[in-house]
Amino acid sequence: MKQIWYELKSQPVISAVTVIGTALAMFLIMVVVMLHQVTVIDLAPETKRSRTLYMGRGILEGFGSNENVIQSNLSTAIAAELTESLEEAEATSIYCPYVSRALANTEGNPTFAADAKRVDDGFFRIIDLEFIAGKPFDRADLRKVVITESVARQAFASDGADVIGRTLLIDDVPQEVAGVVADVSPVTDVAYAQIWMPVSLTAPTASWGNPNMGDMRTLIVPRPGRDEAVKAEVNRRLAVINTRLAADSCTLSLAGAPYDHEHHKADEYPVTLPDVNKGRRMRWMLFGILLLIPAINLSSMTRSRLRRRVSEIGIRRAFGCTRGRIVGDILAENFVITLAGGLLGLLLCIGFGALLFDAIYSTGRWTHYAMPSTLSAGALFDWTLGAYALLFCFILNLISTGVPALRASRINPVEAINQKK
Repeated sequence: MKQIWYELKSQPVISAVTVIGTALAMFLIMVVVMLHQVTVIDLAPETKRSRTLYMGRGILEGFGSNENVIQSNLSTAIAAELTESLEEAEATSIYCPYVSRALANTEGNPTFAADAKRVDDGFFRIIDLEFIAGKPFDRADLRKVVITESVARQAFASDGADVIGRTLLIDDVPQEVAGVVADVSPVTDVAYAQIWMPVSLTAPTASWGNPNMGDMRTLIVPRPGRDEAVKAEVNRRLAVINTRLAADSCTLSLAGAPYDHEHHKADEYPVTLPDVNKGRRMRWMLFGILLLIPAINLSSMTRSRLRRRVSEIGIRRAFGCTRGRIVGDILAENFVITLAGGLLGLLLCIGFGALLFDAIYSTGRWTHYAMPSTLSAGALFDWTLGAYALLFCFILNLISTGVPALRASRINPVEAINQKK
């Protein structure tokens, strides 16, 4: 270690650039993977992502005298017809995916804005919200709501059991608080809201003047191993709906749904089954670029460092040092540099998660979320992934160092000693 430390100090600029290059490679890879991972892995309260099927984007063709094509979410009635009482499903839910800005207050207290979402009772069997007090509302409870602890504190100066049963005015409509849950990060965008209000399964909805379209989407959690059976049943129900729509010369399709979470995230507004391979190819290309550029830079730094040590290598060879020992010493230096750069990159990634993560995820497609997009370190960082990223950086440095090291070890000792440093 003393020799390694001496060699690193003898060329501080090159050593520092090499460490920083490794750190940036580690940092960029970790950030890219992190930003993707938090959207697809099982993450509280969306702990069933890997098991959930998503459906909601409908394409209605042949509507009206001009045979228009309507691309929209489903009406409540159509969503219910497709998903209610699926035998092979553990749970189903009909919900509106959009949060709306609601004005809330209690009598005599200031009004404040909160993000509200309309969901049915099945939503709470799929989304594992952490209840601090109370319980979810039932299907018949159209005047009850579930709120987050931050809303409870703002409205009632409490987030405990004493909030349950009290009245909260939401857009001047009195609602009874059925439950209080822990705050939810907007990163889990299906689950996210500050107020969850009941969706009326009987109220008529329409989009573009057609009663079959609306603003509802659905979640389905199949029984283990019954995904294909659920999809087949949904398609049978869709065929029945299309038989009915044929009287109006219309056809409804579901853009390949129901599909899994990866497909759901691949395209928010699909017209066909989303292409997940396109996203994978883009990520692999990005990973390749992130690895290739540092590899080129590190290889150049290594060659420069070894050129300055030609005489030293010649002297060591003249005194009987084997080629294997010289290569081993150079690779040991590489390992120390990689470890230092990897740890620095990991610290940069943690700093990014703490300081900049919210700036990326705090804004939705249509709105700026009221809650920050913070996540715990355990949720943000997959330490196994960090170990793999460090291993990749080590392999990257090994490749960029190994070839120059082998060449340096084969230099004729006499020629090496006579070269200028």
